[in-house]
Amino acid sequence: MKGEQVKGAGIVSESIVTFEDAVDWALSVMRDVMIRKQRDYGSGNISAFGEFGVLVRASDKVHRLKNLLEKAEKGQVPQNEPLFDSWLDLANYGLIGMLLQSGLWGLPMEEELSCETGS
Repeated sequence: MKGEQVKGAGIVSESIVTFEDAVDWALSVMRDVMIRKQRDYGSGNISAFGEFGVLVRASDKVHRLKNLLEKAEKGQVPQNEPLFDSWLDLANYGLIGMLLQSGLWGLPMEEELSCETGS
């Protein structure tokens, strides 16, 4: 997979040669998407329903993945959401759940802090 195109993921770096490199790459992708979506959505949509809301979203994603994988076995290609994106969203729901459990969900974004301090 090293240096090859991954559906939905772009180019995987030639420097990925170990499992640890692959984990670092995946976490970097997760981080970038999580931060972009947090900028767009804010924390209120998750805070309103807490862990149960995240569980429902994750359950929806699992069922969507199951459906997409069953279709892929029949040779059908997803038209609206690549499998990679579904897996990425599910992983990020797990991260959101961890942040909720740790009491860290809802912290301000760095740019919000810099605006408050005038930096």
